[in-house]
Amino acid sequence: MKVEFIFSEFGLRTTANQPGGFTDEFRLDPTYSSVKQFFPDAKLTLYTDREELATNYSDVEVRLVDIDNSPFTKSNHRWGWHCCDYYEAKGLLNSDADIAISVDSDLMFVSDEVRTLLLITDKFGLCVPTNERQMVKVDGIHTRGNDGDYYIDEDESRGNCLTYDLWWASFCTRKKRGRFWLEEFCRLMETNPKRAPLQMSRATWNTGIYPYSMPQQWGVGSGYIGCGNEIILHVGHDNVQDHYLQERIK
Repeated sequence: MKVEFIFSEFGLRTTANQPGGFTDEFRLDPTYSSVKQFFPDAKLTLYTDREELATNYSDVEVRLVDIDNSPFTKSNHRWGWHCCDYYEAKGLLNSDADIAISVDSDLMFVSDEVRTLLLITDKFGLCVPTNERQMVKVDGIHTRGNDGDYYIDEDESRGNCLTYDLWWASFCTRKKRGRFWLEEFCRLMETNPKRAPLQMSRATWNTGIYPYSMPQQWGVGSGYIGCGNEIILHVGHDNVQDHYLQERIK
């Protein structure tokens, strides 16, 4: 089984897909180190506008993006986030691996159980972590005005469906339904760049295709601290680091 991990990093750390603190010198960590520990034979690919970010990672293939021809306006204060989310999804679509996994760079794999993600993805086609706010309307209303434009009556569900996060996503590239969903997500980002969870929810409603939503242990952020049986930590959240690590890595 061919496996590819896809990173996406744009602009300065503070305008990319993670909070500030991790140095540009080792921009892909701690996720890179976790991938090497648990998936040592996987192909590694980085989509970026800054080729130098891969200087300290000799085994990472760089896909340099011409930002002047990207769908997003650099003057937008969320430009880095939009690029990161979009090119993670594009990387999944472009992959020639059997299983492609996009990852933010502030993740830490903390259990051997992470290896089961390959077979789970092969079974279900497209897997993502569950958003800790659970419901589309809770996440949408909470983030309105912060790169969100959600309104409760924009579709018949009234926001009562499950919502997701894009800290990571795993895709079985031969599955057509997952590909169709990713293409719709990319279309939404191109035409109306907004927060990934919001556009993920819209892609699900528009297509009638839903990713397999993984349990909270697969994306432990602020709302899931202490859940037990943790597999992936989102250590970009300071309180996650404070709970699980002896000292902060920032």
